[in-house]
Amino acid sequence: MSKPATALELEFIEQIGPQYLALAAPPNTAKVRAWRSRSVMPWLNRLHAPVTGLLRRHAKVEGQRMVWLEGGRRGAEPVVLVHGFGASKENWLPLLPFISKRFHLFVVDLPGWGESEFCADKSYGMDDQVRRLADWLASRKLTPAHVVGSSMGGGIAGLLSARYPHLVRSVVLMNAAGVAGSEHTAFELGLSEGRNGLIAHNMLGAYRLLATVMSNRFLAATIAPAAALDLISRRHVNEHLFRQLMANVPDSALPTFIDITGPAFILWGIDDAVLHVSCADTFQQLIPHARQRRLAGIGHLPMVEAPRVTARILRRFWRDIAVQT
Repeated sequence: MSKPATALELEFIEQIGPQYLALAAPPNTAKVRAWRSRSVMPWLNRLHAPVTGLLRRHAKVEGQRMVWLEGGRRGAEPVVLVHGFGASKENWLPLLPFISKRFHLFVVDLPGWGESEFCADKSYGMDDQVRRLADWLASRKLTPAHVVGSSMGGGIAGLLSARYPHLVRSVVLMNAAGVAGSEHTAFELGLSEGRNGLIAHNMLGAYRLLATVMSNRFLAATIAPAAALDLISRRHVNEHLFRQLMANVPDSALPTFIDITGPAFILWGIDDAVLHVSCADTFQQLIPHARQRRLAGIGHLPMVEAPRVTARILRRFWRDIAVQT
């Protein structure tokens, strides 16, 4: 007999969460509160802006400053891109040249991440972030947007689609967090032992993190020097944010993945070493009308490892939606 939907959706966090919270060393509270961003991303944005045409924007969401990049074709269908854990809006930069001519792009830093404001006293569970993203999206006064979420951002995008369908025209779950697969990666098993491979404490840890999220080791080694400063300086904050995700289980009384009724696409890199590809089967069971595509030779970040292929898949999906409506 198959498991009920709620059990499928909560299985991972209910199994792994308590073990991780009990075994993992808690972050240094004083360092979490004292943390200030030393990211190079603002400089990177100044460099690429003249080429990409993307402009840095910000607004207050629940009293916190939220930052995003905006550009592409003004007045066209809006596309919102949502990053994953330990990442930022800059993860999407390789993809943008392949979709910017046809869509109005909004590339967000979720509250607490990237250039968006982090507050140690705020809650950063999935439900909190879904609500904040919905508030921000509603404040833009756009037509319903195509929302693409990677990893943690995929889980947030899926819940956003289920709970605020008037804001979401379609959703893409890209190697999305939020459910358990029939098999587990070494990373997932490590969490049950209190080890988190997505938090880097030194340069070697930064490389190992990137080698985990990308199947291309050369690409990981190339990116590591630029990413290491941000990853290492945020280590206490990232541990704090991960514990928030584990401790704050999504409210099962609210709509969830099984309640997604709009167009949906499940996109997964087969070589994902973070979230096992069998998670895609679970999402398919929960969202039976969703399309699905698996990418051979690609890991956890298709938009970084194969941006041209990823963009082609997205464009075809969105084009088909336009034809059908």
